[in-house]
Amino acid sequence: MKKRFNVLLLLASTFIFGQVAPKDFDYFVQFNGSQFSKKVTLDEIMNHNAIKKIAKSEKDFNIKDYTSLIKSDKNVTIHGNFSDSIPFYQITIPIKNREEVKAFVMQKIKENSEKISDEVTTQIEDYDTYTVYNSSNTAASMAWNDEYLVILEFIKQKNSSYNDPYAYEVVEPYEEDYDYEYGVEEDRDSVQFNMDDLPPPPSEYEDWVEVVEAEAVIESTEVEEAVEWVEVEEEVIESTEDYDYDYEEEDNEYLKQLEEEKAKRKEMQNMQIEYLFSNGFVLPFSAKINTKADISTWVNYKSAFSSIRDLTSSMKYIFGRNTSFTDTDVIENYINGMNFDFYFENDKARVEEVIEYSSSLAEVMNKVSNRKINKSIYKYFPNQDPLGYMTYHINSKELLNSYPKLIEQMYSGNPYFGHDDMSIVVDLMATMIDEEAVSTLFDGDLSMFLHDIKKEESSYTTYEYDENYDEVEVEKTIQKTIPVFTMLFTSTHKTMADKLFDLGVRKGGLIKRKGYYEVKGSSDMGALKLIKDGDVIVITNGLEYLINGKGSNFSKSIIKDSKQNTMSASVNLKDLIVKYVTNEDFGKDTTKMLKVSQQFEKVEMKSSKKLKNNKQSVEMILHSSNSDKNIILQTLDLVDFLND
Repeated sequence: MKKRFNVLLLLASTFIFGQVAPKDFDYFVQFNGSQFSKKVTLDEIMNHNAIKKIAKSEKDFNIKDYTSLIKSDKNVTIHGNFSDSIPFYQITIPIKNREEVKAFVMQKIKENSEKISDEVTTQIEDYDTYTVYNSSNTAASMAWNDEYLVILEFIKQKNSSYNDPYAYEVVEPYEEDYDYEYGVEEDRDSVQFNMDDLPPPPSEYEDWVEVVEAEAVIESTEVEEAVEWVEVEEEVIESTEDYDYDYEEEDNEYLKQLEEEKAKRKEMQNMQIEYLFSNGFVLPFSAKINTKADISTWVNYKSAFSSIRDLTSSMKYIFGRNTSFTDTDVIENYINGMNFDFYFENDKARVEEVIEYSSSLAEVMNKVSNRKINKSIYKYFPNQDPLGYMTYHINSKELLNSYPKLIEQMYSGNPYFGHDDMSIVVDLMATMIDEEAVSTLFDGDLSMFLHDIKKEESSYTTYEYDENYDEVEVEKTIQKTIPVFTMLFTSTHKTMADKLFDLGVRKGGLIKRKGYYEVKGSSDMGALKLIKDGDVIVITNGLEYLINGKGSNFSKSIIKDSKQNTMSASVNLKDLIVKYVTNEDFGKDTTKMLKVSQQFEKVEMKSSKKLKNNKQSVEMILHSSNSDKNIILQTLDLVDFLND
């Protein structure tokens, strides 16, 4: 145990105690205080009524005690590695004064000592350039100098002996090369009468007696030897029974190991702290972080999924060695990492997600997203702005062409499939799939619209019992709230759609009308209608909301967006909530829902068409109806109102 941890300390001094290169961080989160403080101050947030109510509900916790120590115009960082043999995390917080932090910590120690009955060993050590605080009831170490406070913890190693005190080795069944024959006591009733067991006639009786007496002597000797063997075996059993396995001693040894390893981790943490502060503290840095954002994050997907692999490996062992829960090689071959950048303005909150693909997948995504939209779909776009919409455009032919290549890359590192094996699979797929023909069924344009929320009568048949207790069929009508929607997509196959519609008419599922087909019978979505117009197929229960001829102003704005984005979507929160409240009775919650509709205007989402440096961006925006204060303060106003 001690030898293993000495080796870990040596490794730590080599790999961890040196400044970790930015590219080696598995995750990095940075609150850009210098940027964020220009928009809203920490005092404005902490003094808000919503925050004060939370503070009052937690009598032992006052967040202002903590925030008063922080420099809000400096950056706060959280970073670490979870894929290393020695995983860790570090939180770095800018502070105003070293002595104020020390006084605060000492006050908290005093408060906790009065409340906790068990003795809590604490330790505060002052050095020339920094102060360290360690507590026996917390795993993390805390240290600070005149400018920064650091919270550091080395997490338990994945393969450490104390991860499972009752871990045992699963032994495979041992197959003998021979069959062991077990004796079975015969059932007396099953013994058959045998003439050979009877004594011989009198003329042969004397010879028979001599043979029996000789066999009796032999059997007597064998019985004596057997009795001696049984006595020896009983002595062994008795000696085994006298041995009482001391489980309590094992548990104590396990707890002792826990304490030793916890102490070693604390020792490593203090060594790292000494390194960080002794020669001047350097604020952690990552080139992946966007300093223009209010909050910027980075996650290394390869490292994240390697940790998931460690978790699923134990599951595989429990449920079967060949069981595959998550093939992390798929992710590792496709995605390098992801950024989330947050921006908080007066009139909106914006999140920009940037996905960094591998070079192989980026090449595919560039081809898939490079689609020239079939303009025929604009003919059936709504004649007024919908409550919500989503439009998506991809090159399905390029996706199908790239699919065999993606499959080959996906399993290139799988030990169960060799390169020659995968080449057979890829060739088979390429032979069976006619990309040109299949892509015509859905060639890549898909749009959906939510036009309205309305009440509609719906009839249904049920069965009841009359006064004679006979079952009778009863038709009833109810009012229900349904969404009025349209979904349309393009299909350039020459015959498939027409044949399917003709089949529906022949089988009685569709009724052919002038310019459209009607689905026979009622449904939960009202009366559905289908349109086949050239390459465009329309499914709708709101035909009156569609135009038939010239494009609307709404469709023109979508055309502009689609030239730059693979996907674009929007939800009009204000009107959607009002429509829903109008058609449904929410009781006392109606006022709160209307307040939300007055606060927020709409939500938008866009995904870029072109990739830059193997990166694709997805942008989500929450628009506010007001612009008199930062959207964070507006949201706190709303929370305060909803909690009244």
